[in-house]
Amino acid sequence: MTPPRTRAGRASREERGRKRGGVAAEPLPAMTREARAATLLVAALCVLAACTYAIHDPDLWQHLAVGRTLWRTHTIPMTQVWTWPTHGAPDVLPSWLFRVALWPFWELFGVHGLYVWRWITTLAAFGMAYVAARRMGATGVAPIAMLVWTALLWRQRAQMRPETLAGVLLAAQVLLLETRRARASVEDAITRPRLDLAWGIVPIALLWANIHISYYLGFVISGGYLLDDLLHRKRGRRPGMLAIAIAAAAVASLANPFGWRALVQPLEYFTVWRHEPIYKTIGELDPIYWDVHIRDALPLWLAVVVLGAIARWRTRGFDVAQAVLLLVCLPQALMTQRFLGYAALALAPFVSRDVGDWLTRRRWQEALRAPARRAVVASGVSVALVLPTLMQPLTGLGYGWVHTLYPERASDWIEQHGVRGRSFNVFSFGGYLLYRFFPDPGRLPFMDIHQAGTKEIRYLYAYALQDPQAWRELDRRFRFDWILLPRVLAGNPDLADFLDADSTWALVFADDAAALWLRRDGSCAALAREHAYRYMPGGTQALGPLGLRAYRDSTVRAPASAEFARAIASSPWNARARTFSGNLAMLDGRYNEARAQYEAASSQQPLEGDLRERLGLARLHAGDAHGALEAFHEARRLMPAWREADIREGQALAAMGRVREARAAWKRSLQRHPELKEAGDLLARHGQSLP
Repeated sequence: MTPPRTRAGRASREERGRKRGGVAAEPLPAMTREARAATLLVAALCVLAACTYAIHDPDLWQHLAVGRTLWRTHTIPMTQVWTWPTHGAPDVLPSWLFRVALWPFWELFGVHGLYVWRWITTLAAFGMAYVAARRMGATGVAPIAMLVWTALLWRQRAQMRPETLAGVLLAAQVLLLETRRARASVEDAITRPRLDLAWGIVPIALLWANIHISYYLGFVISGGYLLDDLLHRKRGRRPGMLAIAIAAAAVASLANPFGWRALVQPLEYFTVWRHEPIYKTIGELDPIYWDVHIRDALPLWLAVVVLGAIARWRTRGFDVAQAVLLLVCLPQALMTQRFLGYAALALAPFVSRDVGDWLTRRRWQEALRAPARRAVVASGVSVALVLPTLMQPLTGLGYGWVHTLYPERASDWIEQHGVRGRSFNVFSFGGYLLYRFFPDPGRLPFMDIHQAGTKEIRYLYAYALQDPQAWRELDRRFRFDWILLPRVLAGNPDLADFLDADSTWALVFADDAAALWLRRDGSCAALAREHAYRYMPGGTQALGPLGLRAYRDSTVRAPASAEFARAIASSPWNARARTFSGNLAMLDGRYNEARAQYEAASSQQPLEGDLRERLGLARLHAGDAHGALEAFHEARRLMPAWREADIREGQALAAMGRVREARAAWKRSLQRHPELKEAGDLLARHGQSLP
C-alpha cells in the first residue's frame, strides 16, 4: 500500500473506498485509550494461554546440552562431537546463538525459565506485529482479535526452539520496513534523513544467520518491500538505499562461525535432504494435516487472508510487499506444515490491517458503535477463538513435561548400571542422551536431532527401523552394544519386534517412554545375563502370543507377572506393563488387583478406550456394577464405533438390577450388530428372570 500524500488525499481515497465497497458508512468513533488497553490486555492473556502447553519437544534437550557446553567451554565446536559414528568430521553447528541465549533461562529457573522464554518471545513477536499493523493504518480493536487468531497458528512453533527467536526477528524486520514505508512521503523525499531505516535489516540478518537456518525469510521480506519501493519510487521511496542495505545484510550473514556452509543449509534441505527417507518420517515436514486444525479454523483463516488482501487492494491499492509474502509463505506452509507458523506471523500485520479496514467500512448498529462495547465484543471474540484449542485433550492448556516422550528412566538405568559402548538410538532420543551423558564417549548417541551422519548412514537408519535385512546390515557395519528405542515405532513389525525375536539381544528395561536392549556378547554381556527379561517383550507383536500362552498355561502367569511387576517398579510411566499385568490378574480371577492395574493405566492413558473397557469388566467381576457402567460409558465416548458397547452396558445394568434397561441394550446390540451372538445368549440366559 502506498501512503497518501496529504490528509485531503487520504480522506478522498477512503471515501472512494467506501463507495467501491458499496457502503456509505458513517465513520466509527475513535477507540478510547482505555478501551484499546483493556482489549490488548485480554488479547495478551489469550496469546499467553495459547502458547502454554506441556513440553513435548524432544529437540529441547539437545538445545540445552549444546548451550551448556558452549557456556562452559567458551568455544564453538567446528567438528562433529555430538554423535559417535562420524565423530571428528567437519560439522556445522546450527542455531548456536539461540542455544547460548536459552541456557541461562534453564540453569537459573528450570522449567519455569523455559516457559518464561516461550512467553517473552511470543509476546514480543506478536506485540511487534500489532505495532506494524498500526503503522499500516489498522485502527480499532478488530485487528487485535485477528492477531489472537493468528497466534493460534504460531502455537506449535512456540516451543523452546530457535524458531521462537527467529520469529522475533521476523516480526522486527516487518515492523522496521513497514515503519520505513509509512514515513516515505513528499516531506521525507525532500529532507532526506541521513540514516535510512533500511540499515536496520543488517544487524537483524547478522543475528538471524547465527540463530536459525530460516534466515532467508528476512531476504524474502526485504525483497517484497524493495519491489514495493520500485513500484512507487516517485512517491518518496528510496529503493536504491534498501537495495544497498540488502546487499550489506547478505555480507553480514556471512559473519557466522561457519561462513557460507551455514548459509547453504536451506538450499541443501530443499534440493537434497527432504527427498531422503529419514526426513519423510518427520511429521512436521509433511503437508498440513487439516483434521488437526478444526479447532483453530485454519481453512477459514486462509480464506480471510487471501480475500482480505484482495478486498484491500481493490479499495486501497496493490501492496507489493504483502503479495510477495503471500506468494512465498502460503505455498511453503501448505507443502510443509513446519512453515505454517512462519506464514502466520509474517502475514499477521497485513491480515489484521485488512480485516480492520473491511470492518470499518461496514454499517454497524448504534449499540456496537460505542468504543467500550466494541472492546467487549473484540475481547469476547479473542477468548472464544482460543478456548477450543485450550480445551483439547493432551495438547491443550498445560504446564510441565510429557514424561513419556523422553527416555528419562531408561537413562537412569544406563547410568546406574554403567552401560557403555556403541549405541543405537532413534534420532529423537539423541538430544536427551546428550543432555544426560555428554561428553562421555561411551554414551554418545548414534544419531542426534539433526540426523547427523553420512547419507549412507541416514538411509540405513531409516530402513532399519522397519526392515530386518537393513537392520542386520547396519548392525554388521557398526556392531552395536546397546539399543534405545521408543515403545511406539512406525511400521508393523518394527525394529523392537526384530530385537525381541533375536537371541543376540536382551531386553533389560522398558517403560512407556523407552525400551533398552543389551547385546549378549558385547561390552554389556554381564548386565544382559543378569537383567534380561524372559517373558516381557519390548515390541508389540510378541504380546499377543504371550497372552495366549498365559491363557493356555497357568504356570507362565506367575513368572510373567513378576517381570511385569519389576517393570512397573522401575518407572512411574508404565501403562503398558500395568495393562498386561491386569490381564494376567483377570486370568487368575484376581479382579480387585486387575481393577487397580487398569485404573492406574487409564490415568496415564486417558484416551485409550480399550483400557476403559477392560476396567469396566474388572469392576463388573469385582462386584462394582456402578463403576463398571461408568467405565463402559467412557469407553463408548472414546470409541464411538465400539461394537460391544451395548452388550457391556447391558451386563452392568443387569448386575445393578435394572433388567428392563439391560434387555433393551442387548436388543439394540442385536439390531446394530447381528453378527455379535453374545447379546442373544445374554437375552436367552436372562429371559426367565425378566418380566
